[in-house]
Amino acid sequence: IGPYSLAGRLYDMTEIMMAIYTEPDTVLLLLEKCTEFILRYCLAIKETGVPGVIMAEPAAGLLSNEDCQRYSSVYVKRIIDAVQDDSFAVILHNCGNTGHCTAAMLATGAKGYHFGNKADMITALRECPSDVWVMGNLDPVGVFRVLTPEDVFARTEELLTCTGEYANFIISTGCDTPPEVPFDNVQAFYLAVEKYNKGR
Repeated sequence: IGPYSLAGRLYDMTEIMMAIYTEPDTVLLLLEKCTEFILRYCLAIKETGVPGVIMAEPAAGLLSNEDCQRYSSVYVKRIIDAVQDDSFAVILHNCGNTGHCTAAMLATGAKGYHFGNKADMITALRECPSDVWVMGNLDPVGVFRVLTPEDVFARTEELLTCTGEYANFIISTGCDTPPEVPFDNVQAFYLAVEKYNKGR
């Protein structure tokens, strides 16, 4: 979890959205403590030898780009600067970003960025450097949960075709899939990816 999202869970999401304007010093103090905790946690994970983490920071998508930079990105960047290297990557996930705070996400220096289904994937790819991974963004509910396997296959093919010119794109869901997703829909996704890759 990212610093602002963790702070929101501790402080209450509604309260922290008001507090960034009414009590910013309190929020900044809490963010300092959350950042230190997450940094120590990531360092411990890194010591196990795994190649990286995905940091979920969806609450930052509720903020403007400027506020996302101030209350999220500067803290995420501090963690990334301390843990990311050639053997350990940080992927920043922000499914709350509809495209309005991509610049703030990029300011963190993460190795990859994961976008939710509300973001336009082509726009995100155009805004991101070609040397970072850009991931997303099939709707976990609107596609994976409710559509037929044939429709999931078609939507997957469609997104792969639209993003085909971007070598740094990695297709995935836009966020966590709910537990009721039919296995046939998950399989249809992988079959579409396999078919697309064979045709390249």
